[in-house]
Amino acid sequence: MLTSSAFPDYPPLSEDALAEALGYRESPDVAAGGSMEGLEATVLDRPWPDVISRKAYDFVVRWETGGRAYYEQVIKGRPVWPGYASGITIGCGYDLGYHRLAQFTADWGQRIPRAEFDRLKATIGFNTADPNRPAKVTRAKALVQSLKDIVIGWDVAIAQFDAAKMPKLVSDLYGALDNLDRLHPHARGALLSLVFNRGNGGFTRSEDRYRELREIRKLMASGKRRDFEAIPEQLLSMRRIWGSASSLSRRREEEADLFKAGLAETGLTESLAALSTFAAPEAPGTTLAEDHADVPEQTDIGDEVDGTEALFDGLEAPGPSAADVKWNPNDDDQPDYRHLPKLRPGTEFDFTAADIEALVKYNAFATLPGLLVFALRGARIVGADKRENVTAITLADQRPNHRDFRCVMGVLDRESKRLWAYKASTVPNVNALLTGYQLAKQGRYEGNVLPTGAYIYTVGIHRAGTDGEIRGVLRLSKDSTGASVVIALRSVNDVVYDRRDFWHKCAPADNIHPGRRQTGFSSLGCLTLPGDYVKSSKTHTGIWADFRVALGMGKTFANTDNGRQFTVVLLTGLDAALASTMRTSGEIDDKAKAAAALKRLRFGSKGPDVTKLQQKLGLAPDASQLVGPVTRLALIARQQEKLGWADGILSPETDSALGLKVL
Repeated sequence: MLTSSAFPDYPPLSEDALAEALGYRESPDVAAGGSMEGLEATVLDRPWPDVISRKAYDFVVRWETGGRAYYEQVIKGRPVWPGYASGITIGCGYDLGYHRLAQFTADWGQRIPRAEFDRLKATIGFNTADPNRPAKVTRAKALVQSLKDIVIGWDVAIAQFDAAKMPKLVSDLYGALDNLDRLHPHARGALLSLVFNRGNGGFTRSEDRYRELREIRKLMASGKRRDFEAIPEQLLSMRRIWGSASSLSRRREEEADLFKAGLAETGLTESLAALSTFAAPEAPGTTLAEDHADVPEQTDIGDEVDGTEALFDGLEAPGPSAADVKWNPNDDDQPDYRHLPKLRPGTEFDFTAADIEALVKYNAFATLPGLLVFALRGARIVGADKRENVTAITLADQRPNHRDFRCVMGVLDRESKRLWAYKASTVPNVNALLTGYQLAKQGRYEGNVLPTGAYIYTVGIHRAGTDGEIRGVLRLSKDSTGASVVIALRSVNDVVYDRRDFWHKCAPADNIHPGRRQTGFSSLGCLTLPGDYVKSSKTHTGIWADFRVALGMGKTFANTDNGRQFTVVLLTGLDAALASTMRTSGEIDDKAKAAAALKRLRFGSKGPDVTKLQQKLGLAPDASQLVGPVTRLALIARQQEKLGWADGILSPETDSALGLKVL
């Protein structure tokens, strides 16, 4: 859940401006005079925190509450009468004059003492709108005095705001305007702020003061970008109602700026997609087919070298800082996790060869013969940094953080069913997200996360011919020198990966190599293990060297290593925990239950279901029946079109939501 603390992106508001903003009430909802007839609502299929950006949330909280400092130092947590047409207002802008008793009970009945609740409920429905406003104002002032001993703490107030007020107003917004899912979360936040302040009734009212709201409704209904681009001007036009000196006009100006920021971010993502090196052909009548061919060279700028962090830290480029880089705290917004059930944080489980084989089976992964490499994003070996030549490994579910080795990589000998496992990372580091964010503005690519799936890796050289050369790494390629084309996820609008980020068809060279750092790891998207490489002696060190030994290679590079191939099954610790739980409960033996829980199609899946998927997506069926970059990108495009987001994974849930009927 998003929470409010400070507003670094916005200048402070004066007490007078806040008082005017908090006191202004206009057609709080459709029932106040508008009509739902003719409104083409957007389906709200996600929790409200997924609808708007953090920047937009801070914007709304700043205008609606003033933030914690204002609440505690000016309002002091007490009931107030903000003036204008307001009623008695508590918490974060909760105006009792515009609520019914049932709603007040639902919102506050369990949050404040009963005696205080009973005193406040006497003010339900009372506000100082005309007629007889002078008498009402006198009564409002008296009520405030009589209630001044009631104090509602900030934590209680903001929790109520997040749990009750935000969902209602987001629902009001989605019930009033079409095509909101086509807007950037910044732009949706600007319109949410408008609905907070002016209600949703004006979108259908005929009076002149609502003409801009009616026009915004028309522009949204078209669903076209050129019409979206006209919305900021409509927000600015509303200043005619209050005059340029009013804080309400300032709010409209800031909403227009926020909407424009959303348009700019959307334009960046669209332009990057258009510039994609492997963009799909758009010739009329063209039927796309899967393409599994590698390319001679990688498309990304290149991997990190020593000193990159210091170079970046010296830049004073605007944008996010290292403190802003984090793994997405909301599993439902993270593509690798959204399709999975939730477990208690830190859940421990025993992971066996049977669990890996079940995941391979139900993902229909095509695998090479011989040793199988597994990589679990977000997992920890309990009580150790490695386990070798064992039949089971106790793991704990966790999440990456772009700073530490919080994943597990290992080797399965499928004949003996014995396992080797090592602490590792499967995500880029902090600096990769920061540099990637800055370079994206120039249409350049650096930093990505490799989505879950099954990939072929071939032993070769990492960063050949450079000071950072490492011989004997595993290259994301079908030969020792090329680069496989995959669909990588890039965060170009912020520094947190989510399901609305840029899916890029590219050859990122997300190799597997040593982390090369005393603390943390070097990675722009590569999978890494603790250790290093001594170029002069061609010697590998640390856990990375142990991993190479488990794969049948030595700690010193030999030319015979080159060309060896392995399938790398990249999943999450949560996938592994689910398979383990089903095994220990016996549910894995129930084919229907196992399929319902584990069956997926994603990169590297193979079989007749893939052919069905390709046909449903309008692709020419692939003779190899294998999900590659074309099929995955077509699935992503369908998800974005129908759902407003994508994870590139076909689960039973998304199969149903998309109406594909493949699984």
